[in-house]
Amino acid sequence: MCSINIDDINFDTPILQIVSRKNVPLKFSQCNFQNYIPDKKYPTQMRAKEQLMAFKQKMEDFNSKKRCCSKTLNKLFKINKKPNNVYIDGVFGVGKTHLLSSIGNKYKGKAIFISFSELMYLIAYFDLLSVVEEMSKFQIVLLDEFELDDPGDAMMGINFVRELSKTDSVIVTTSNTTPTSLGGRKFDMMVFKERIGKLINYFDIILIDGKDYRIEEKPNIQKSQSNLKKLFQQYKTKNRKKLYVTFDDLLKKLRSVHPVRYINFNNTIDAIFIENLRKFTDDELLDALRFSYLTDVLYYGDVDIFISSKIDLWHMFSEDLRDGKFKNKISRCISRISEKGLFIEL
Repeated sequence: MCSINIDDINFDTPILQIVSRKNVPLKFSQCNFQNYIPDKKYPTQMRAKEQLMAFKQKMEDFNSKKRCCSKTLNKLFKINKKPNNVYIDGVFGVGKTHLLSSIGNKYKGKAIFISFSELMYLIAYFDLLSVVEEMSKFQIVLLDEFELDDPGDAMMGINFVRELSKTDSVIVTTSNTTPTSLGGRKFDMMVFKERIGKLINYFDIILIDGKDYRIEEKPNIQKSQSNLKKLFQQYKTKNRKKLYVTFDDLLKKLRSVHPVRYINFNNTIDAIFIENLRKFTDDELLDALRFSYLTDVLYYGDVDIFISSKIDLWHMFSEDLRDGKFKNKISRCISRISEKGLFIEL
């Protein structure tokens, strides 16, 4: 059978096993510097590409020299100072994750790709120093979507950077700036610098300008009550299965599974069909965040998303959520569904 029920998906994979095999996600597995095409209207895109290509080479040189020289000689003559961490900032949809993945796909060494949200869930599940120890096994930690809007998570992320910087590992992180007002990026960069304090000296900052290609392509909305099931029946799977589930049953499952294990959706399905998505109520903040994170996971796993609903996609979250401290998570969720999803209005 090419379809599967949600209760039949295996979520029991040990979390450390999940972490240890965190390669560049399927959606970005073919990304490289050559197929990143900068927009000529925004010179910072070409500049970022060149800077990150140079960084990859520096890291390979650093680890090559480290293998040749003893730690004592390195410290004595400062022969082998590791490259700085890298902070890539830009609006949604300008190719930051493409460039991040290009490093992971082309780097001749050990690299791990992890989203900021997943890092936060890992630290909550284990503890900060245990996660740092696990991450330090990799020469490069590719950290996608560093978030500043939640002060608690931002500080936890900064503590992670501080501890990992004591090792030979180097962090390359992306961050989204939502261009809601003139000078918004400057404000976000000031917040980042203020919160990260002296650690800013360990970072090279790369700014990328441009427009979000996803938002320009609005969701494909069809008006038909029976379309979702027809699409499910007609959908041809590739190497995985397809899942049909009601929105409430999906939320019920998400509540019962640790978010780090959501990646098992990607190991199982090519497409998910969600029936009757509704607006999150005021007391469903955690559900909204779980769903937003699931969208990230499915997006990375290149899983197709089909949704039927009586509401417009843009109003599935309350105004307080869209404009509050989780606005980046919510905006990213809507942006990624816009790209990967087919939204059917009932």
